[in-house]
Amino acid sequence: MTRSEQLVQLAGRDIELDCTDYVGLQHLMQALYEQLLVRSSAQIESLNQQISVLVEFIRARAERRSKILTAFGLSPSLSGAMEKLLIHCPLPNRNTYLQRWKELENLVQQTKSLNERNGKLLAMHNDILGQIMGSAQAEQVYSPRYY
Repeated sequence: MTRSEQLVQLAGRDIELDCTDYVGLQHLMQALYEQLLVRSSAQIESLNQQISVLVEFIRARAERRSKILTAFGLSPSLSGAMEKLLIHCPLPNRNTYLQRWKELENLVQQTKSLNERNGKLLAMHNDILGQIMGSAQAEQVYSPRYY
């Protein structure tokens, strides 16, 4: 197997690992949402650490894929670049990797939606705390002092 074929296969295996990790990430983000609802600080911290680990793995593989694309003269930001790369993969894996790439694109979009939902919940919590803290401070400023 040539070096080029090895790089293409590595990119394909990384895509498969990303699909697995994104599914895991979605489960963690759902669990995080549930813990945010009940405001369980210890569980939220634990889930955030687990999420960070997965995100770092995903980020490292995406960076490696970008380097592989660049090595083949393809721009990582160019739409369809990964498909062009995977076409060079030997046939038994080519169709699998192309299918997994499409699946990964869908998983990324779903995960972004979950992240936005969690962010909205956090923003709502922050607004509520701000209102509570703001009300308490306003009462102290404008309430009469009894000496």
